[in-house]
Parts: sequence; C-alpha cells; structure tokens
Amino acid sequence: MSNFLAQATSSMGASPAPVPGPSDDMVACLMLLLLAAVIVLGAVCFLLVIHFVGQRRAEHSTEAHEEPPAEPSLFWQTGGMLLVPARWMAVRASTVREVRNALELSNATPCRIEDGLAGNHQQALFLAPPINGWVLITGPGVPDPAEDVDEVFHLLRALSIKLGAAQFFSFNRALGHHAWAWARGGGIVRAFAWAGHTVWNEGELTPAEVQFRLRCPGYQDPPPQSIRAREAILGNLDKVALLAARWSVDPVSVHQQLPNAMGLAGEFTRIRSS
Repeated sequence: MSNFLAQATSSMGASPAPVPGPSDDMVACLMLLLLAAVIVLGAVCFLLVIHFVGQRRAEHSTEAHEEPPAEPSLFWQTGGMLLVPARWMAVRASTVREVRNALELSNATPCRIEDGLAGNHQQALFLAPPINGWVLITGPGVPDPAEDVDEVFHLLRALSIKLGAAQFFSFNRALGHHAWAWARGGGIVRAFAWAGHTVWNEGELTPAEVQFRLRCPGYQDPPPQSIRAREAILGNLDKVALLAARWSVDPVSVHQQLPNAMGLAGEFTRIRSS
C-alpha cells in the first residue's frame, strides 16, 4: 500500500510534456507574414529597377535621335578650317566667263575660294575656277528644293541647255533634307530630293547611287516612322559629297586643289527654261 501511494505521488508530482499553445501559432504566422512581406518588397524593388532602367534607355535613345538646332547658315564646317556649302551646283564649262554669261551675272567681283565657299561675300552666287571641265556654283542664290523644287528644276534645265550639263546637290543636317539632280541638254538624267518626304524622284538610279546604297523612296512611300527607318534615309546626308565627287566635282576637291585661286561673286536674275 505504501509503495502504491509513493508511486502515485511521484507520478502526480512529475512535470507534464509541453503542449503548443495559441501564442506559438501566432509567432509562426507572424514569421511567415514577415517573410512574405520581404519577398514581395524585393520583387517590387526589382520591377521598379527594371522599369527605371528601361525608361532611361528610351530617353537616351530619343535624345540621340532628336533633331539638332537649326544651322546658323548655309554652310557646315569640317576639319577645322575647311568650309563646305550646304547647297551647290556644278556645270560643264571650261571658263568662269561661260558660266557668268549663262547666269547673266551682274556686279561680278573677284573672290577668293575660301571666302566664296564660306559665304563671306555679299553677292548671291560664287563661281569657282573650273576643275576637270566643271565649274562649281555656291551661295544663297542657289535655290532650296525643300522650299521650291520647281525653281531647282527650271534653273538646272536652263543651265544644261546653255552649257550642256548641270548638276545640283544639297543637304541640311539640322532638318535631314537632301537632294541631288543631273540634267543634260535640257533633260533630267536623274533627280532625287527629300524634305521629310520625297518631293522629286526622276530617272533611273545611277551606278554611283547604287554603289553608295543611297535610299530613294518613291512618291507614294510613307514617311519613315521608326528610328531605324529614319536612320536609313538620313544616312544619305554623309554621301551627298561622295556622289558629287563621282558625278562631277565636290567642294572639298575644289578647295584642296585650288586653295589660293580666285573665283567670281555676283548677282543674277532667276533664269527659267523655255
């Protein structure tokens, strides 16, 4: 009997095994919620970083393709001191006198090539000395096809009738406008002009245009919308002078071959072909 009571007493005095209570479940739930919050916060931060980086790339891409400020004059500069006109013509002639007579130039005065190409004169046109049978014509009097492509057509055709052959070249880096044309004996051999859309496209592509991979959309082609399409057409700008050198003569060659020669500057009345 005494043994039984001792065992019962000993059993009743022993500590019971711990049983999970409501407070333990609460802690576990809070830990899970905290972990979930950390994961969600990390995911949100990651998405924000991706969005920010993408936005910055888009802004840089847009800035890289924004049009620069308008050019202050008709001329652009390369290589420090060498100035190249943004519009010029080249006509077949062995003397400047022939071209002066064809243009009916008035108030003609001698002018250095560097001043003539840079536009440092008051007259409308500058005639450079002939190179390889071509006379270069520059100056603010050379018409702009973006403003009046018909005026370019009539002047080009009239000079080709009087002198046998006449060519026209232009480019505006600020606006992306550019053009080239070639007339012979009063007929247009080849012409292309771009002013945000095609304003002149006549004749078959010449071998030089094909070689330089010049882009010449047709009249019905829509203006380029994507950045890649715009870059393709604007790639023509850097090739206008190359085309001029292949067809006839370019301003860079004139300046390099005749750095100290004298040309002629003067005024002229618009001439039109009959």
